[in-house]
Amino acid sequence: MKTFVMVDKVGRLVSPKDIREAIGVFGRMALSVEVVGHVAHLAVHDPARSTVARRRGRLVYSGELPKNWGSGEAVLQTRERRLRR
Repeated sequence: MKTFVMVDKVGRLVSPKDIREAIGVFGRMALSVEVVGHVAHLAVHDPARSTVARRRGRLVYSGELPKNWGSGEAVLQTRERRLRR
């Protein structure tokens, strides 16, 4: 499915109903937008699959970690950044 939409003077665009229905957007919903080159990919944001969540007022990453990641090294790097401020 392909269509053209116009952007208004403040930068908003309105997607046609058939496009919204095709990707499952109904009412006020969050969308995930990924830009690759000069192409934007839109998808319905699924908070259950997100790797970042807010817990007790703080953002917490729950995704996969790099293979050689060490929590001790990460804590030391964070402390050094804070001390430099």
